[in-house]
Amino acid sequence: MSNYSFTYHPIEKLHDTIPEIIPGIEKIVTVHYDSTRKLIFGILTEKDNTEYSTRHLNIETMLPTLQRYMEEKNRFDWYAKSSLPFDIEVKDKAPKINIFSELQNIVLLVRIPDETNTFNDLVFLYLNENPSNFGVTNSINPLTTDNKSIIAFLMHNTLKTIIASQRNDRNALATNNSRTRQVINRAESLRFEMQRTKENYGLSLVKLCQQHLRNLSELHRRKYSLSAAALEKIKSYKGDLKDLEKIIEESVSYINSLYLDNTEDVEVLEWHMQFDQSLQQVKNQEIPEKYYDKYVKAISVLDKFENAALVAISNQLKLTGTNVGKSCPIPISAPAISDILYNHKSKINTLLKLYPDKWDTIRNNFRPLMNVMKDNKN
Repeated sequence: MSNYSFTYHPIEKLHDTIPEIIPGIEKIVTVHYDSTRKLIFGILTEKDNTEYSTRHLNIETMLPTLQRYMEEKNRFDWYAKSSLPFDIEVKDKAPKINIFSELQNIVLLVRIPDETNTFNDLVFLYLNENPSNFGVTNSINPLTTDNKSIIAFLMHNTLKTIIASQRNDRNALATNNSRTRQVINRAESLRFEMQRTKENYGLSLVKLCQQHLRNLSELHRRKYSLSAAALEKIKSYKGDLKDLEKIIEESVSYINSLYLDNTEDVEVLEWHMQFDQSLQQVKNQEIPEKYYDKYVKAISVLDKFENAALVAISNQLKLTGTNVGKSCPIPISAPAISDILYNHKSKINTLLKLYPDKWDTIRNNFRPLMNVMKDNKN
């Protein structure tokens, strides 16, 4: 699986980059502080024929010396042969740095400030004594002091620019990831709230049916109750609340005919209740298609607030904007309800005149709608 290059520590990624910048370089040694793991790491890349291999270094015994190098302020330094206080001994999977061994190549040390600007990360570049690493193949003369100054200056700026770019990209990715996680968290929170609202709405339907059953129990002098399956079926009901009351009444009527001579308590079962589509669509069928197409949004608004008002009543709440808003499938604020009603004021008043027997609850008891009706009269 491919990863962004900047998901690694930028110093580690230089082991892939530097051989492309300096073809034929013999070795690269880096020492960097990893703030995440709070450790100093050493890494070696060396040429084996035409390929490069990279592995971690054992730098425990060299840490005091290396830390002094990390604390120095020079942007770069050159070390020739015995000047550098260590060499690489490759004997196993974890090569060691040994102090005071001679080197065969000229070594350029480039210091790159870490992200905290507390220490410098170290990049040791093992170069040939002649300019062959830089494409000059016909020269056997050693690098001059001027050559070294130019090379050191260019390499320092190049590596610093590469690392700054990686850090910037990594920070941008971290910012974008944070925003993405916030969006995901908000979406999950909204999904949870919608699920909870759906469950609360289902419970409100159950309370409405139970209250209606109590009224029917008093009327018929027989106690009716809802089975567990019937309760679950009611929770999933998506039709008009007034139709749901009719369904309960028809279920009781059907039960009474089944148990004509039985005066004992009766449980309303799932199959006693018939959620007939014709009952759920009565409202839409009552409004001619020519009106429904034109007033579909206004009809939806009135239906939603009528159902929410009935839910609020079933929970023994007053028909305030706040209570009706909380009883909607997706809760909304009281000011939002007023805005919605005023945005559809003209069509709502037309519908109320065309269908005087519909939306009785909010027409006569819900103040925000009554205000819209009043404004129209004025």
